[in-house]
Amino acid sequence: MVWSLDEDTVFQVTRDRTSGEFCCFFYGSDRDELVRLLGEAEQELDVWRIPELLNEPYEETDPRMLVQSIFRLGLGAPPVHSPEFMPPLANALAHENPMVRAAAARTTAYMEWPELFPIVQAMAEGDTDQRVQAEAEKIVTVYRRAGLGDA
Repeated sequence: MVWSLDEDTVFQVTRDRTSGEFCCFFYGSDRDELVRLLGEAEQELDVWRIPELLNEPYEETDPRMLVQSIFRLGLGAPPVHSPEFMPPLANALAHENPMVRAAAARTTAYMEWPELFPIVQAMAEGDTDQRVQAEAEKIVTVYRRAGLGDA
């Protein structure tokens, strides 16, 4: 759902189909107003905090719960590469469970950081599980369509 807050500001709530998680976004050109609205939302809503996003993948032992924490990590990541998000993502990308690796590959599509393209491409070309390779191939295509990978 999308609401226009004023002539310049839009608030959007969406439910991600893959993870089932709800995400909220503010759009507009007045940065100060966006910061104010984000602060207000953080006060009123149960939002993910960066430490939660970064630590939760290490705390989960159930692969399904780990997958959810990785999806949240990707959904909550900043729009530009942030090195602090790499260790938990890298652990999931190299996890022994193929389901977790496939989910981690899919998570990189939320982030769309060009720095992740070579990692996902390597998974598409050489992961030991065909399902993981297939998922990574889909994400390689997403990156290429977005102009974030090689041609």
